[in-house]
Amino acid sequence: MSAHPSLPPVPSAALRGRLLLRVQASRGHERQFTTVRRDVEPWQALADGVRVRPLATTDIASSSLVHLQPHAVLCTTGPYTLCETVLIEGSVLLGTQPLRTGDAALAPSDAAHPIRAGADGARFYLRRSLAETAATTLHFSTLDDTGWDDFCPGVRIRALWSGGERRSVLVRMRAGASVKAHRHALEEECMVLAGEAFIGDMLLRSGEYQLAPQGSEHGEVSTDVGALFFVHGALDPTAYA
Repeated sequence: MSAHPSLPPVPSAALRGRLLLRVQASRGHERQFTTVRRDVEPWQALADGVRVRPLATTDIASSSLVHLQPHAVLCTTGPYTLCETVLIEGSVLLGTQPLRTGDAALAPSDAAHPIRAGADGARFYLRRSLAETAATTLHFSTLDDTGWDDFCPGVRIRALWSGGERRSVLVRMRAGASVKAHRHALEEECMVLAGEAFIGDMLLRSGEYQLAPQGSEHGEVSTDVGALFFVHGALDPTAYA
């Protein structure tokens, strides 16, 4: 009996077997990464008007998404010395420095640099780490075109922090751009701030996060629509060449 003309052909048993093996291999590879989806992980109340979504904690850092109600305050005192943040929505004061949507900032993590939301509230990515304290607050907008360096075709980066072999950068990928498969000399944190991209076979969308362990390998990173990332890791350009 011939197949119905409106239905796709049924793949052969051999083809189905190969596809199943590929899916199983991909799932096995992806299990080594810590991936936090934007619609699944719950928010936790931290204080009045303050909610956090923990992303990952390593020996040297803690990463989270933070939501502040209007005028709510997040204190940044504690065991960490350095604060890196990217404002996704709203406005805040980081210490005395005003930040608006799209701004990235570096500051000491201390009592002098609380994060206070403006009248419209705020949502931001926050990474706090054990590192040499920044002497002054650094901030810039990820929405302008100044200060970015070419990394590979269609991909530009802008440094936020550097300490020895570790770096934190903002990565901007144009639609259709890609970064070759690469191995991580150190653990690598990746937060998608806008757009979406495939990392190997896994699609990460805006608001999603992935921690790749030291020694792991990412497949090709590609995007059809463009993407903006926060990335912390070794970022040796020769690893991506």
